[in-house]
Amino acid sequence: MASPRICTDNRAFTLIEILIVIGILSVLGAMTLFIDLGSYRGDAFRAERDTVVTLMQKARADALNNIDEAPHGLALFPADHPKSYVLFEGTTYAADPASHDVVDASYDVGLAPGTPSEVVFEQLSGDANYSGAVTLVDPNRTLSFDIDINQEGMISD
Repeated sequence: MASPRICTDNRAFTLIEILIVIGILSVLGAMTLFIDLGSYRGDAFRAERDTVVTLMQKARADALNNIDEAPHGLALFPADHPKSYVLFEGTTYAADPASHDVVDASYDVGLAPGTPSEVVFEQLSGDANYSGAVTLVDPNRTLSFDIDINQEGMISD
């Protein structure tokens, strides 16, 4: 009878090698988490910009269609709704409180200095009372977006 063979080939991983691999994977995982959080915040801020553009377009469309035979506008963060946008009828936000349609902001944004807090579109023509950039800023990061409005009320971002 042959004697049993004893394996003397040591091809296993050592504890140090396993710990190094776990450490490398942990660092890569942490980097991915930070990249994903930054990407999420950027996407959320862009979505908020898109919300503001859509609300401005709705206000302009309502004015062009002469809904309730009045101008229509959008108020950005008015005093009585500091974290909201308000669609309204009339020449100013305060003109007809009964017409207010409040839309809550889903991401914390602000307005840059010099940016108007409301934009009004004239009935039938859609002309805007403001021509220039409405600048939204992210107070948590150094990021801003301009929404441009020309005198004829055209909106572009």
